[in-house]
Amino acid sequence: MVMDTTNNQETNDSIKEIEKYISVKEVMTVKVITTDIEESALKVGKEMIEHNVGSIIVTKKDKAVGIITERDMIKKIVAKNKKPENVSASMLMSSPLIMIKPSTNVIDASKIMSKANIRRLAVMQNGKIVGIITARDLLTIAPGLTTILADLIEMNHEQNVMAEEEYAGGICQRCGYYLVDLATVNGRILCESCRDEED
Repeated sequence: MVMDTTNNQETNDSIKEIEKYISVKEVMTVKVITTDIEESALKVGKEMIEHNVGSIIVTKKDKAVGIITERDMIKKIVAKNKKPENVSASMLMSSPLIMIKPSTNVIDASKIMSKANIRRLAVMQNGKIVGIITARDLLTIAPGLTTILADLIEMNHEQNVMAEEEYAGGICQRCGYYLVDLATVNGRILCESCRDEED
């Protein structure tokens, strides 16, 4: 039996081209809206509508600690029939907030999304969030990227690998502190100290 490897080769070639030329900085959305962790879901929803965005970054003492998406609003308020004025951003947000660098190529960004099962990544530079990149942003890059991303998702399920340097910062899932040095260990995002304790 002869296997046709033409499609695989084309996919690999396309991935290499995209990795070489396209960084997150080129396709990310630079319009980043933030809200304080103590704000109500009602205020958050109004901010998202006013700025016409699908997500909002949650901050605590000016540090990004989480993200609220339209999906969070539906799942945690609408579906549970809660009053948005009685729900705080801290109860609504998804955390930890996973961040990448503007120089990260879009293929690596898609791998991180797939691994963490998320649709958005915050982009950080010099300690500040400078943009947001979404799965939709990635799909606008090239007509064939949908197939490439599907292949990457499959590869990630098989390999379950993520490089340490792919994170620019976020919240450690063990100690809860915001740190720059994060990596995935046993499916959890951990800082260096907590990684040492896992060993």
